[in-house]
Amino acid sequence: MRTHLLGFVVGIALVAAASTIAGAQSATVRNEMEGRDLFRTFCSSCHGPDARGNGPVASALKRPPADLTTIAKRNGGVFPRERLIRYITNGDPSTTAHGSKEMPVWGPNLTALMPASNKPVSDHIANIAAYLESIQPRE
Repeated sequence: MRTHLLGFVVGIALVAAASTIAGAQSATVRNEMEGRDLFRTFCSSCHGPDARGNGPVASALKRPPADLTTIAKRNGGVFPRERLIRYITNGDPSTTAHGSKEMPVWGPNLTALMPASNKPVSDHIANIAAYLESIQPRE
């Protein structure tokens, strides 16, 4: 009887652990999927549907949009998530070589464009960053 009880307890523990891991993975996948959808809505007109800088309005810009699939490569193989989130939210005033900002600062724009959303804008921007991280080539 004790062996069956012990087996039952261990089984329940394994199911609970697997469910927690699956839930965390599902949240990550959901964040990347939402990020992909937000990227396609707000970013792909310049950066392109594949994030390589070849969007339909790219040729009309003074400066070509960045290839966002090379962010990690340009940063020594490390994806700078927090810096990217700050850049999407606020732009980057320290980069004077870029001239005037051609990329809209999406923090305020996401707030205005998604007023009915019950999610903070920071979550949407973090999901865009998660999506961009997910499309970096694995070396």
